[in-house]
Amino acid sequence: MTKEKILILFIVICSFVGVKAQTTIYSCNGLYRIELPAKLELQASELNSVKRVSEQGKKPQVNITTQSGHITFQQKGLNDDVKEAYNKYCRVIVEYFKEDRNDPTFGRGDQIFVDRDILYAVTVASKESCARSGTPFVKLISVQPLTINGFPVLYYSYKRKGWEGKQPPVIVNVFRIFNRYESVTLTFSYREAEREMWKSIHDNILKTFSFAKKY
Repeated sequence: MTKEKILILFIVICSFVGVKAQTTIYSCNGLYRIELPAKLELQASELNSVKRVSEQGKKPQVNITTQSGHITFQQKGLNDDVKEAYNKYCRVIVEYFKEDRNDPTFGRGDQIFVDRDILYAVTVASKESCARSGTPFVKLISVQPLTINGFPVLYYSYKRKGWEGKQPPVIVNVFRIFNRYESVTLTFSYREAEREMWKSIHDNILKTFSFAKKY
C-alpha cells in the first residue's frame, strides 16, 4: 500500500471516529437517558442542576436534575447568541410523566394499535398544540406504533406553519413512549427545508432512548 493510500485511509478512519464521538449521553433525574449529537445544546432555563461527567475512552455524559420533568434541546449556538444559529431551527423537547391510574394507557406494556380513536386523538392534540404556539396546523403526516428498545411507542408527525404563519414550515415528530407506570413524550421538530440536516437525530432517538428501569 502506497503512502498516499495509507494517509487517505488514516484520514477516513479519524473522520469516522470523530463523527461517532460527537454525541453526548443525557440522563434526567435518573429516570431515562438519551444520546444526542453535538449540533444540539441543552437549554438550561428550567434546570436545577447539570453535572457533566467525562471519562477517558467513554462518551461524555450529562446528568440533569429538574423539578419540572421537562428538558429542551436546541440548535447549538443559541445559548451564546451566535448569529448564524438563528438561521436554523431544531428542538427536541422531553417531558416525563407518572401515569394517571385513571388513564386508559395506565399499565401499558404491550404494542399499541392505531385505530380511529387514536387518529382522532392525535389530530386534535396536534391542532391544539399549534393553536397554543401560534403556528397554524397544516396536515397530519403519519401515525404508527413503534418499539424503542422494548418500550411501546405511539409515534405521529404533522406539518405546521412557522410563527403566525410568517416563518418557514416545520415538521413535528411526537414520540409517546410508555413504560407501564410512567411515560415520556418526546417532541422533535425542525424546518421542513432542513430535513437532511437534522435527520440523524431521528435515528438517535430510535436507537438510544431508554428508561432507567423497565417495568
